[in-house]
Amino acid sequence: MNEIKISISGAELLFNLQETNNQKTTTMTRLDGNIPELSVPAYVTIDDASVPVTAIGRKALMGNRRLQILTLPNTLAQIDDWAFAGCRRLREVTMPRGKLGKGVFQDCEALRKIRFSDGGTEDAAALLSEVARHDIVYLTDLAAVGSAEWFRQWDAWLLRFLEQSDQEGYSGQVPCGEEDYGTSDVGSYESGRRREKAERCLLRLMYPEGIAEGLKERLQKYISDHTKGSAEGEEAWQMLLQKHPEEKEWYRAFAEAGGLHEQNRDQLLGSIPEEYAEMKAFFINYGQEKEKKAVFFANLAL
Repeated sequence: MNEIKISISGAELLFNLQETNNQKTTTMTRLDGNIPELSVPAYVTIDDASVPVTAIGRKALMGNRRLQILTLPNTLAQIDDWAFAGCRRLREVTMPRGKLGKGVFQDCEALRKIRFSDGGTEDAAALLSEVARHDIVYLTDLAAVGSAEWFRQWDAWLLRFLEQSDQEGYSGQVPCGEEDYGTSDVGSYESGRRREKAERCLLRLMYPEGIAEGLKERLQKYISDHTKGSAEGEEAWQMLLQKHPEEKEWYRAFAEAGGLHEQNRDQLLGSIPEEYAEMKAFFINYGQEKEKKAVFFANLAL
């Protein structure tokens, strides 16, 4: 194999050249340089000829801590195993509907959207990013993403997760110790599972395309059952504060799902740290608007 280097946006991309049946293609194998945004070219010039980039190699960008936005070319047919795993700041990807290897987006904890260059909805892009981060293989068949059946399977996956015990998987993690999982305490583990469940519930409520009948109400109930002041736990509220305190679409979805109500409003507002002033202002205004609407409709009924 021949290695080719090209400079792009102050960094270097490395490619391997392959030739099969007199047809040349290239695979991107590495990025040298720390850049927040990368657009991989569709063709590499070799000996005055344009050679298509058809694959991203195994572990090509693995562990990159700077990359946030990634655009992949339409010439791409394959992304190999763990190509982008551990890119913890990667937020958005635009790519063609090629084939994914295993663990391609594993541990990409900031990933919010995987869009297709041939179109598709924002709902599908957001929901795909969730299953891709967790490497749910049967939901990362890119040809099926966005179909009615794909949404149905996504909902079934979510429901199975909600129905699992909050201790699911705990026994297998205890021997690994606190250094790997943060805690070996069963109560903390269960609470973490509930936070994860709440986050997926809110994600689906935010992107409801193709949602199964009756599922919306069930997801809203999970949020309202795990909000501030709830006897069943406050994990939905804890998750919001820990992971999405500056994302208005998340706390709007939380409020609309029943996370904010008259009985817990003062307690909830009092628990918001000072640095999240925008969140606090939103919840104050949301509560006031809700009260105005209630009074308005009450007066209509008189």
